[in-house]
Amino acid sequence: MTVHYGSEGDMSFFYNGKFIVSRPLTKKRTPKYYFEEAEELLVDGLKSGESLLDLRVRFKRFVDRFSKESKYWRDIELQTPLERDILFYTGLMLIKLKVIDPDSPTEGILISTRSKRSKPKKGTLARPR
Repeated sequence: MTVHYGSEGDMSFFYNGKFIVSRPLTKKRTPKYYFEEAEELLVDGLKSGESLLDLRVRFKRFVDRFSKESKYWRDIELQTPLERDILFYTGLMLIKLKVIDPDSPTEGILISTRSKRSKPKKGTLARPR
């Protein structure tokens, strides 16, 4: 399982109890940024003449197929950056279309902030690494 951390943390997408993909969070790439990008892609799909039902079915099939074929963690690690983006934005569009509940315990989005190491207090010895 590869989690892609940014300076501000990461956003991970889960489906059917499986980790699917994560994307880094930075000062510019916030959760709001990713959701706006997904909405733009969804609007582009609707402008091209696709119906909402067709998009819902197509996106769900795509994520279902990936979820079933990825039986081993190494399959997930072999994703290219383009595949990671496609899977992530597909997941966000499924949330926007209300196919997936974002707060479900088995599927949705997990936003993790970057934890910062605490500095040793003055006068104490730091542990060697």
